[in-house]
Amino acid sequence: MGTELPFVPPDRLLPPAKLQQVARAVAGRPALWRDGLDREADRRTYVEVFTSDHLGVWAISWMADDHDTGFHDHDRSCGAVHVAQGTIRHEHLRLGERPVGVAVPAGEGFCFDETFIHRMRRDPGAGPTVTVHAYAPPLTRTGQYGEAHDGLLHRVPTSSEAHLSPKGAQGTPT
Repeated sequence: MGTELPFVPPDRLLPPAKLQQVARAVAGRPALWRDGLDREADRRTYVEVFTSDHLGVWAISWMADDHDTGFHDHDRSCGAVHVAQGTIRHEHLRLGERPVGVAVPAGEGFCFDETFIHRMRRDPGAGPTVTVHAYAPPLTRTGQYGEAHDGLLHRVPTSSEAHLSPKGAQGTPT
């Protein structure tokens, strides 16, 4: 990698607030992730920054307005996201109502526990965006949500290696 990590690798699982500190520290060290991200408009790309038994850290590029994870969970992992560049749109799923969303600009972030369902997409017109994600334990599975052909909300279990994208209708965007 060539650059020292800006955190001490943990010997136990970290809570969401500590993960936010890790994500913020890694976002502040672009040398750890910049060269590993392909800046392609047709897809999001990601680079693994660090993984151990207790922590997984990734950087993800969002180069186009249609880059969208769809609603998803992180299975058994809690996590944190810090925006290193650009602006991400962070949305929460609500039953029977329109999702709630906020724009999260560079320099800000959020954290979540393992029960959290959310959606991330590049804020329209934000320009190139990079987010840093920290998970404990390291992310191995996700669940992706969407309205299926039967009109009901379904969860699709997905490996963390699979690209998150909307699975079925996602409701009205915020």
